[in-house]
Amino acid sequence: MADGRVPVVWSDAHVHHAPTSQAISGVNHPHPEVPARPRVVFEALVAADVADVTPADTVVDAVIDRVHARAYREFVREACESLATDEQIIPEGVSTDPAVLMSDRWATRASFFAFGTDAPLMPETYTAARSAVDVATTGARLVGPNAPHVFALCRPPGHHAEYDRMGGFCYFNNAVIAAMELLPAGRVAILDVDYHHGNGTQHLTYDRDDILYVSLHADPQFAYPGFSGSKAERGIDAGEGFNHNFPLPPRTAIDVYEAVLIEACRRIADFSPARLVVSVGFDTHADDPIAMFALASGDFARVASPIAGLSIPTLHVLEGGYALERLGESADSYVGSLV
Repeated sequence: MADGRVPVVWSDAHVHHAPTSQAISGVNHPHPEVPARPRVVFEALVAADVADVTPADTVVDAVIDRVHARAYREFVREACESLATDEQIIPEGVSTDPAVLMSDRWATRASFFAFGTDAPLMPETYTAARSAVDVATTGARLVGPNAPHVFALCRPPGHHAEYDRMGGFCYFNNAVIAAMELLPAGRVAILDVDYHHGNGTQHLTYDRDDILYVSLHADPQFAYPGFSGSKAERGIDAGEGFNHNFPLPPRTAIDVYEAVLIEACRRIADFSPARLVVSVGFDTHADDPIAMFALASGDFARVASPIAGLSIPTLHVLEGGYALERLGESADSYVGSLV
């Protein structure tokens, strides 16, 4: 980064995955996870001259299948391929009964592979989720001593995706897939600074001692996903003590957030990882339409600073952030503190 730029991995293969609405308590609302999200970030970083644009390379399915159940990945692919233009599948609730897989209705079968109804399947959803994995893994291959910070502009996001369940706009867990790519270099830490707890990332790493998961997020007592993210969740078996959650109250502003982040970074430093993956969510912004924190666009420089201070080769993976008019300036503030 001697030239003051960060490699930014980019693909526009996701653009035709464009959910238009989501049901909340039976009421349809405009869907916030729109195709413009990564492009707004991309264009802002290019305009600020801090991006070395890098196209994504395609990886083999086995890279996904070592993190997610193959049956799950194949279900997503087959379901999307079955759809005509403008059709979509919304899971009919949530089911753990494998008998639903015998249904002749895709929406019923989808209930077995979902923990909610907020990750619809459309004709291009598999292609989009697959391209997000390509972006993340390309970034993982780039990060190292010669590229200490790399930004992977993934869409759709991934940190809610569990082993065999989609939800929270997520299908494949880009951050964990990237972490698995990085493990040959040594232990990996994942720092999640998205507004929502990354239940999927926790789920996939909860029994591991070679991947540390540290998350700052809205307290699940009032925020999505609601069923994970408490301080008491510290890992199981070999992973006990390698999971650290920092739930925060509504309207958290930068002074409190930064203080907690510094403590989170101390936990990472104590773990002494060879590589770091950051799940970057700009939905901590005060203007985000589906969140309740109080960060301003310029505050993201203060989010990036302690992360950069760790001096660990770091892959930054885009997760949430739904205030389009604030995304570019927030990303510029964040990346500007890395170079």
